[in-house]
Amino acid sequence: MNFAKKKWGAAAMAAVLALGIAGCGDSGDAGKANGKVQVTFWHVYSENFGAPVIKEMVDEFNKSQDKIEVKAVYNPDMYPGLMQNLQAEVAAGKYPSMVMIGYNYLKYFDQNFQYVSPTDLCKDVPGDADYLTTNFMPNILELAQVEGRQVGVPYSISAPILYYNADLYRQAGLDPDQPPVTWEDVREHAKIIKEKTGNYGFYMQEYQDNWAVQGLLESNGARMLSDDGKTATFASPEAAEAYQLLRDMVIEDKSALHMAADEGIASFSSGKVGILAGSSAKIGTISSAVSFDLRGATYPTFAGKERRLPVGGNFIAITAQDPEVQKASWEFLKFIMKEQNLAKWTVETGYMPPRPEAREDETLKAQVAKSEPLRAAFEEMDTLAPWAAFPGDVGVRAEKMFADARDRILGGKATVMDALQDAQDELNKLLK
Repeated sequence: MNFAKKKWGAAAMAAVLALGIAGCGDSGDAGKANGKVQVTFWHVYSENFGAPVIKEMVDEFNKSQDKIEVKAVYNPDMYPGLMQNLQAEVAAGKYPSMVMIGYNYLKYFDQNFQYVSPTDLCKDVPGDADYLTTNFMPNILELAQVEGRQVGVPYSISAPILYYNADLYRQAGLDPDQPPVTWEDVREHAKIIKEKTGNYGFYMQEYQDNWAVQGLLESNGARMLSDDGKTATFASPEAAEAYQLLRDMVIEDKSALHMAADEGIASFSSGKVGILAGSSAKIGTISSAVSFDLRGATYPTFAGKERRLPVGGNFIAITAQDPEVQKASWEFLKFIMKEQNLAKWTVETGYMPPRPEAREDETLKAQVAKSEPLRAAFEEMDTLAPWAAFPGDVGVRAEKMFADARDRILGGKATVMDALQDAQDELNKLLK
């Protein structure tokens, strides 16, 4: 089995000194216990977002056979938190069996960590030689490839969409059957909601990454990276124009919120914000939390320009070092990739399934029929583009720089172009 060898970055040792082992417990290759191969599955989902479904699948798998026992390990702070914990764990000589990696960390993960390619695992497992090509479309497999090498298997696929409060629309005198189509519409509707109801009109999710903003900028013609992926290019007039609209909504119009994602999404869910630009992965969480008429729409465009949205979500990589644990991890990975399990994941969260067959599940079809946000996400599948992934150690630092630039812009501490240019210059120095 061709187990990819990667060098460890200095960041890994620094993570140990700064973080310890991050409290993730027994996550190394555990070999056998009670006669079963032990598999540790690292994920990023909390109890109010995805974790119950993961627990259900883990329990079902463990009960379905008596040779493998899977233990799910939650890592807080989403993908940046998991990467920090992984750095610390590996530097201490421990290896989770399976890890959930955000697409934006694809190149960083490939260059800094050890993993076994699913292509190699397929060859070594009887009957699985064609598993990847049979079950996944080429463009989906490419989401977890670096220079044609399959790093992991795509699992969760999310799209940025609009959620909106139809009750607030009515209170503001707006037609709830006519959601915003362009970003100019968003600004106008947000102003009206603020003026007529006293509630905020708009919020765009603000996690410690650039995912939602990338969709805003690239839909106006900007690009985060050059075609060869070696140069940051986002400090452009197109990017500045798009970001200026968001800044003006926050600072000039005072119709939009600037706050951390969990707080902002909670404000929308409690009925205090009219429109939310956020991940389709929150459909399940938001739908179960609201008491108003929740509607959904596709991500806005700029007049005369095509929508271009980054794929959100994650792939699953196998980092186990022991061949027996690798094969056991592969069996669990195939289990959660079954059509009915992928359909369940979509229904409960809002992530799009990586296998098209899952869309034919009757429960999922029924959910799509009654959920406007879910229909909007499916409508956007053809407009999805890669989430910008920076190579090497830059991959981790880039997201922090983007978040800092966003805070400078929306906090009124710098002009849009100054903040973008500073971040781009700093990134390009690191990329040299």
